[in-house]
Amino acid sequence: MGLRLNPTSVSLRELPTEGRDFIYTRESGELNQSLGAIIGKNNYEVSFKIVPMGNSFDLRGHIQTQMSLECSLCAIEFKHPINLSLHELIVVQPALGKGDRQTHANHAHEWEAQGPDYIVLESETFNVAQYVYEMIALSEPTRPLGRPDCDESCENRKDRVERTWLSFGDDGREDGIKANPFKVLEKMKLKS
Repeated sequence: MGLRLNPTSVSLRELPTEGRDFIYTRESGELNQSLGAIIGKNNYEVSFKIVPMGNSFDLRGHIQTQMSLECSLCAIEFKHPINLSLHELIVVQPALGKGDRQTHANHAHEWEAQGPDYIVLESETFNVAQYVYEMIALSEPTRPLGRPDCDESCENRKDRVERTWLSFGDDGREDGIKANPFKVLEKMKLKS
């Protein structure tokens, strides 16, 4: 394997004062193995620039890819688009020693949704693969829907994919979904 133009581990102190641009794609291949578990074979483009700023580093860029997910209502597979803007301040700070304490007060950046966030690193090496993986993982929806307007009246529900982990049965309801087994808990009361 040849020399990678865009390394997956960046030595922050070796960056030039004007900063450096980094671009990663499926074709360049540097992050294929790291991102395979979360985006599979989907294409991706990660580009950002890291610029030294005194004792911190400014990271700005974007991530574009897709995740292969299943709709939480009908289990139909779909591609969920990921389009993230990045703006981070990277601060290198040694680990706290035994007995040291650190307090957390409200920071001004927490009040603004558009402001930068920050990353505190214990070493001067920035792990690109780990950072990109975490950013994509954090953008995965808790309850993925095949369409933005997907609801109980989804036409795909009648053509739902048979999955072993889904249980659909006929207990008198016309939609074929089993009654909630926890419904009986509604009637239980704690004696005091």
